[in-house]
Amino acid sequence: MDRKIGRMSQNITESAQLIDRPAMSMAAAGSRPAFLYVSIRDLLFRKISSGELPPGTVLKEAPVAGQLGVSRAPVRRALALLAEAGLIFEAGGQGFKVGQAEPVQLPLRQLHQILTGEPEEIDRSPSWERIFDEVREEITAAMPFGSWRIQEAALGDHFNVSRTVAREVLWRLMDRRLVDKDSKSHWIVGQMTARDLRETLEMRALMEPAALVQVLPGLDRAWLAGLETQVAALIRVFPQVDPQALDQIDQAMFQEMFAGLRNSRLLASIRRNQISLVVPHLFRHHFPLTDDLAALLDYARILHHLGRDEAEAAQVLMRSHLLRIGRLTLARLRVLSLLPPPRRVAWLIPAHQGGI
Repeated sequence: MDRKIGRMSQNITESAQLIDRPAMSMAAAGSRPAFLYVSIRDLLFRKISSGELPPGTVLKEAPVAGQLGVSRAPVRRALALLAEAGLIFEAGGQGFKVGQAEPVQLPLRQLHQILTGEPEEIDRSPSWERIFDEVREEITAAMPFGSWRIQEAALGDHFNVSRTVAREVLWRLMDRRLVDKDSKSHWIVGQMTARDLRETLEMRALMEPAALVQVLPGLDRAWLAGLETQVAALIRVFPQVDPQALDQIDQAMFQEMFAGLRNSRLLASIRRNQISLVVPHLFRHHFPLTDDLAALLDYARILHHLGRDEAEAAQVLMRSHLLRIGRLTLARLRVLSLLPPPRRVAWLIPAHQGGI
């Protein structure tokens, strides 16, 4: 028995490298896994490695899926990958068993206790949510450099999701005016133009200050104070600032700030007209941070008044900020358009290709 357990431990150690595949890259980087089957596979791997699922334990699709509250398909794939890694083996038509020991059927109650001891590890969010941010990032990074066509099937293949999931992502990006459809129903990413920026900044200057007054009563005062502290800290050390920290401040000021807006139509309109936020995000990752201090000072003043329930003063300052940044944003777009296009992903091709 000791030799069997020893061999099992060796298999687990040797299989750790096999488990760490590309689909795990997000988890390894500290993000949640992109796919449900990855979460399930990781959970089972940990339970096997720790001995909570001892050698011989029988693992079947239906019982595992039932205890985790998921469908059988991601469980099937997770088990197949664990089998490929040599951690589990076919159990004579009775699913899989852990290691090479004789099959042992665990009572459902015991299986439930083992698998649900850390339920937060299973990400049950819709598949489109897991890839949305990465798809959006790739698309927005390409926008200053021309028009692009998105190949729906290739997008699904790239992320190992169905075309239905890929299409859901694209429809949601279309709702934010980041993609569109041409006369042939191809998914198109249009080139970002100066006119786009001028018009959307005008819309933002009309909508966001008005929304600020509506949302202020529901804003968490501790959150506002924390954000004001973060901005003050960045001002003190500027320009020795991580570009990502500035991106996060922008997201807080113009996206998280309005998340609690009760007027859903106004919120949707705000989201659709925030394309101008793409430009400073891209610019910061190509050039030194020299022009962002003025924005941080604007944010500090806005937050100062919001924290004291001075809605009208904050409203005036936000409108002034949005009007002021127009010229800078347009200048940055002109500079970005002169850079070489970014590295392309396989599902994003120039619009003049592909028979358009």
